[in-house]
Amino acid sequence: MSEKKRVVKNSLLYAVSTLLTKAVNFFLLPVLTVYLTPEDYGIVSLVQSFSNVASFIVAFSLFSAVLRFYVDYKDDPIELKSFYGTVILFIFISGTVFNIVVFFSSSLLVKYLFEGVAYYPYILVGMMSLVFYSLRTVHQRILESMQQGQKLITVNLVGFAGKICLTLLFLIVGRLGAISVLLAVLIVNFLVSVYMVFDLWTNDLLSFSFDIKKLKHALKYSIPIIPHNISTSIASFFSRFFINRSSSLTAVGLYSVGAQFGGLIDLVQNAGNRAFAPWFFTRMKGSEGEEQLDTVSFSHLLLYVYSIAYLGIGLFSQEAIMLMTAPSYRLAWTVIPILVVAFAVKSIYYFYVNILFYHKEASKKIFLASISGSFLDIFLAQALIPPFGMYGAAVAFMMAKILVVMIVVFISKPYNDIGYRVLPMVRIIVPSFIFLAVGLYFSYDRYQETLSFMNFLYKFGVFLLYVAIVAFKNRAVLSRLRRKNG
Repeated sequence: MSEKKRVVKNSLLYAVSTLLTKAVNFFLLPVLTVYLTPEDYGIVSLVQSFSNVASFIVAFSLFSAVLRFYVDYKDDPIELKSFYGTVILFIFISGTVFNIVVFFSSSLLVKYLFEGVAYYPYILVGMMSLVFYSLRTVHQRILESMQQGQKLITVNLVGFAGKICLTLLFLIVGRLGAISVLLAVLIVNFLVSVYMVFDLWTNDLLSFSFDIKKLKHALKYSIPIIPHNISTSIASFFSRFFINRSSSLTAVGLYSVGAQFGGLIDLVQNAGNRAFAPWFFTRMKGSEGEEQLDTVSFSHLLLYVYSIAYLGIGLFSQEAIMLMTAPSYRLAWTVIPILVVAFAVKSIYYFYVNILFYHKEASKKIFLASISGSFLDIFLAQALIPPFGMYGAAVAFMMAKILVVMIVVFISKPYNDIGYRVLPMVRIIVPSFIFLAVGLYFSYDRYQETLSFMNFLYKFGVFLLYVAIVAFKNRAVLSRLRRKNG
């Protein structure tokens, strides 16, 4: 199998895998919105968004180190399994200490961060789960670095099925309310973490050693990346925090439903990048001339594919929301197009940030973009959410992503020997914004709270027109791919 075909195949596998891991609540929306009030949904969202932030703190962002240092250790099995064992033990110890600290400071957490949410059982279960979520993420990064997409999707498929079954059991049979989702996540993450140890041990990829030198080397790489990795999660949490503070947990629930749809494009992009990054790192080693042009061309093609995905999500999220959720959640769709534009802008960021990740000294500079974006997001959210509610949160998020892309592009200039240029990438995504605005005109003007078959057909026509234009513009590239595969 060629390198490109492997990237495309693993992109698809990782996209499905990521959806199975992170989008369980999305697939359960028809049930969750019936058995959970918007306030219950707000509790789940607030706790889970905080857990996402805390996971990077607990793991010191070693997820990125696992992916990057595989290249350095893969030719020495003893060093590799020592490295994995060191990372896993460190994260488990760190997570245990974090939970102890949270337990003794629970009253302060509830008072200042979780207004209206009880520590027991919601926050307690959420914090216990993040330890095993962090370990599970390490396993995912190991499988990704080794390009074992099929095993990864198998593990996540089992976890996906387990979460659904347990959530339905606790929610419908047990009538446990909001804790149903959090408890199901805890159990599944624990079981998958146990499987991780078994899998690595049986494949001779793990030794229970603690190599301080390797840990220091990995932390030296990963700690500067924490602000970068945590930026989106911390912005997500503070958006919900400000909405809860200025409005209610009910409003948090509505925004969270909308954000799940908007975040689908980021899941697709992230999955694609997780498959693309190892291939890109290989290409960065001594590629020149035609190879560089080929890398840029392939990157542009991926960007076009992403643009089709987020245009589809932006156009048809209205129908999905109205068909999948209870009437009390109906207007959640109206915030989704703003979030989709924000994630679309972020798609440029993924290509440039890989350059910084490849150059170890450059990776230390990523925090400048991440911190700047996070501060801008939090500042604008605090200012815009009180008057504009969830729309203010979405606009703040979009402006932050624009700033982050600008900074990452600037920082990468001294290292950008692969040939990326930002203006051609902007020209790829901007037309999709125009098609999105045109396609949603009647949805906002006439059909905000109702389904219309004619409006659906209109949007479908706009979507097909954009796909046709993209296919025509890339006809030469598509023709070459067909000839190679033929």
